[in-house]
Amino acid sequence: MKPVSLIFTGLVLATPAHADLVFCNETGVKASVAIGYVEDGVWTSEGWWGVEPFDCTPVVTDTLKKRYYYWRATNTHGAFDTGNYGFCTRSKAFTIAGDHDCEGRGFRREKFAEIDTGEAVSHIVALTEAMAPAGTSDEEGPAHMMQGFLAPPGTHGEPYSIRASFESCSYQGNDLLCSFLADGWRYVASSADPTDPHFFGDFQYLQSGTLVDLSGDMIFYADDIAQITIREWGEAVSPSVAPPGSLEGLHEFLQGFWISDDDSAYAWSIQDNELQEFYDANLMQRSYFELAPSCAASNGQGPVIIAWPDPDEGDGPTCYLVLHTDPNSLGLANVVVGRDLSFTYAN
Repeated sequence: MKPVSLIFTGLVLATPAHADLVFCNETGVKASVAIGYVEDGVWTSEGWWGVEPFDCTPVVTDTLKKRYYYWRATNTHGAFDTGNYGFCTRSKAFTIAGDHDCEGRGFRREKFAEIDTGEAVSHIVALTEAMAPAGTSDEEGPAHMMQGFLAPPGTHGEPYSIRASFESCSYQGNDLLCSFLADGWRYVASSADPTDPHFFGDFQYLQSGTLVDLSGDMIFYADDIAQITIREWGEAVSPSVAPPGSLEGLHEFLQGFWISDDDSAYAWSIQDNELQEFYDANLMQRSYFELAPSCAASNGQGPVIIAWPDPDEGDGPTCYLVLHTDPNSLGLANVVVGRDLSFTYAN
């Protein structure tokens, strides 16, 4: 860990030759920074730049031509102490012209602090522990996110951030492809694309159905498949998620062939994240599913199976509330149509 004084010494010495607006993070947790300014009479906001713990990042890399800038910084615990100047923001990378009607335009209106550069050609903003949200000083970095190539969001496509269910990894020629399911989409990362290769080694040890947080860029998407790069990932950690291992254990329990207790001609076959429904041995419907603590129709109850039909004809997913999981039996409630289901494990 480099002493903060050394970081600042280097920056001050470099300032005359490299005019810019720099943010230095003096905390042990990665920060995200957004700025605001007036451009041709229009109040404009931009974000986000990542600033690693005990490191510095320039957000304006040219001679400062404005006396006043505005800034907002956040980390995993919340927002740094800031001022009362309102600008529009959103979670993904953004450049937003205008500071009016933020909510009406699909954005958030949040508070920024003012920077008075004194008309200097460069300026440094220090993000200190005293300014940081509560809990920051208890960490030496993000608790669960692994950071890879940190090219700015939007470098390789549209920025995204999702919570997804890991599906599997497989080789296609010499390239390793790893897939994740979320909201009816299959997100696929390839070792041929700009994602840290160490991530693929980690993914091969994940259990199918593991909930993970992913962020990066979408290179392209079509139908229900998106090709992605991954900038950060980690196993999901959130108070709203069931205790660690429970959803993964349910995913493992579901694998196999299940026969309906009400009608023996009706059966489910579950392999990885694919659900096939049969009647008299004829395939009726194929769906791709994810497990979640709850769904909109379950009124906060869970866990649930959210199944997206393939092909998706616009009807949306079906949500099954898991009622019980005995050693060889499974009880569910289709909370969308209000129907209970009971199955016995057949193999």
